[in-house]
Amino acid sequence: MWRRNWNWMMTTLCRSVVAIIPLLFWAGVVLPSELVCRPLQISEIPYPGPDEFGQGLLWKVSREGLPPSYVFGTIHVVERHVSEQLDKVRAVLAASEVFVMEAVPGPDDIALMRRMMFFDDGTRLQDVISADLYTQTLMVLRAYHLMENDVATMKPWAAYLTMSYPAEMGMVLDQQLLHLARTGEAAARGLESMEELGGVFNSLSLADQVRLLTDAVCHREILEGDFAKMISLYTEGDLAGLFSYGQRYSFDDNTVYENLTDKILTRRNYRMVERMQPILERGAAFIAIGALHLPGAEGVLALLEKHDFEITRVF
Repeated sequence: MWRRNWNWMMTTLCRSVVAIIPLLFWAGVVLPSELVCRPLQISEIPYPGPDEFGQGLLWKVSREGLPPSYVFGTIHVVERHVSEQLDKVRAVLAASEVFVMEAVPGPDDIALMRRMMFFDDGTRLQDVISADLYTQTLMVLRAYHLMENDVATMKPWAAYLTMSYPAEMGMVLDQQLLHLARTGEAAARGLESMEELGGVFNSLSLADQVRLLTDAVCHREILEGDFAKMISLYTEGDLAGLFSYGQRYSFDDNTVYENLTDKILTRRNYRMVERMQPILERGAAFIAIGALHLPGAEGVLALLEKHDFEITRVF
């Protein structure tokens, strides 16, 4: 299984930010023997700004006396219109000396990911979720070429994260960029480790993990429709639209989602900007991170501007 699903496991962790956005405020409850889904409320949330960072995917980052670098917003899916963005940045990437992404997977990460995503103490997924939820989880994950033997010891958060994306196979945009950089002369670096990425979900309580999985199964049809919309917003470069659209759902108790969003989006924005500093000070870097990290007052672009970099939209 591990060799066959290497690409699936790597992609699952790297997709973590976008996964929480369509389900940002979905809260479900699991009873001992059945699946209970609660209704969603939908409201329009305006983009809070700054407006200058609400539109665009490729951004020039410059400072006097330094070679310019570029920050490119990606979306972690496989889709023709998304992959077409690669052609728009190919020349800029080829001219860069270093390629930087959220995390560059290494040969030792497969064992690490197995420890994070699967129970290793004899616990099985069906031991910690209701029978109905387990049955429906198996049905959903079959579309991802995962059979019951694959799912049996999966932790709830890993099952949730897997089904939070369309069931396509192949290299997502970030991986295509990494492949292109490696075929050229650019060095490849990560801003974070795979352990840091997976640790956010792996540290969740079991109850919170089950809640995430319940919501994903309960609202599967809405999730699928939302991703089509989000891909459309992405290909249009509408960061403000992405920011707002992902927050249109709400429910009475949003605590687990608010905390998760703070950890996986806001806190990581600050961490990534801090780690970008020495790279940007050398210049000639191409930095690819999830598009949802870019907009907002605590987004990467606004934070870089506070570090006295000039931020200019390319497209």
